[in-house]
Amino acid sequence: MLAKMGVEIQLICWCHEVPDTESFDIINQYVKEFYPITYKQTLGGYIRRVIDLSLYPLEVTSRIVRGKKWKTLLSSVNHFQPDVILCDQIHGGWVASRLSKALKIPMIIRSHNIEYLHYRYYFESAKGYSKLLRFLSLNQLENYEKSLLKQSLAFYDISNKDLKFWQEQGFKNGYFLPPLIEFNQQPKQKTGVVNLDVDQNIQELKSYDVVFLGNLHSENNVAGIIWFIEEVFPILKERLPSIRVLIAGSNPNSQIKTILKNSKDLDFKINPPSAEIIYQSGRVLIDPIATGSGVSIKSIDMLAIGNPIVSRPKGLSGLPEEASQYFRVASDAPSFAHEILTCLSEEQLKVPDRALLESLFGYPVIESFLSHLHSILK
Repeated sequence: MLAKMGVEIQLICWCHEVPDTESFDIINQYVKEFYPITYKQTLGGYIRRVIDLSLYPLEVTSRIVRGKKWKTLLSSVNHFQPDVILCDQIHGGWVASRLSKALKIPMIIRSHNIEYLHYRYYFESAKGYSKLLRFLSLNQLENYEKSLLKQSLAFYDISNKDLKFWQEQGFKNGYFLPPLIEFNQQPKQKTGVVNLDVDQNIQELKSYDVVFLGNLHSENNVAGIIWFIEEVFPILKERLPSIRVLIAGSNPNSQIKTILKNSKDLDFKINPPSAEIIYQSGRVLIDPIATGSGVSIKSIDMLAIGNPIVSRPKGLSGLPEEASQYFRVASDAPSFAHEILTCLSEEQLKVPDRALLESLFGYPVIESFLSHLHSILK
């Protein structure tokens, strides 16, 4: 959206390997300059990270840039001459804050969660070796996060609820910037109600009764998926023996791999290339995740598809009230199963209005953001 509005962008990101030519071509459609930083898996790098853990959380230590790499990066950004440094998510803040200070360019932050609380949820759900990693993720995280927000000219929170939390902590430089939806060119419906018997083209895509899509490795996602499989799915299977359920997502951890291996009644797709196709394949979309902060991006993505959604209360956290009306919400397994079965049995279902979603999560949001940014940069 920024690129389409004429904003020139230099994108700095961290990756495990240099992106391939196809990825470069896609990225360069939207950015004027692309600056990938590859992680170095060396003995010296590990030692340096251990030392850095005395001051920074684990995820920050992997993104610190020093020596020749820092000088080259600093020179590149100075040559680009940006008006503002936008730090998307706080873990890249070590670089963003130092670029801001060295070049005397204002820094703003895109906040996705109250990270130190979010990682506490991860820690509580983690087991084994992951427990140690999440402990290191929490190391110094609260102090680091608060310090970074204070240094910023402004931070733009993805959740009104989280923004209120920071305001109650005394922060006065925070603003609300909801997550964004990339809409298809053609809306699926013009009204808030769709007749499933009429819209035959959509129905032909729906090969599953229930679909979940999300990463299969973060602790809160894994806990939610296991809860659904162990507590909800048996109820669904008993009531509707022919029910077809798809669990899809990226990079499954060992727990999920074990479940995938042993399950014969559930379909799984690992690292699917298209989220939209996965979502379109389900008559009912679900979000069984119970913990976390910020806004569930899954919820936003599911709203854009226009299919009925069943979620635990966390899935609605931080969403505008106008969007919350389109979710069926249930906390316990019997209620969750009941809402799914109700959606499957109803002929007419209330689905989000395209115009409403665009006003909440589309171009007007970015127009307002740019207007506000211009006003505070003057």
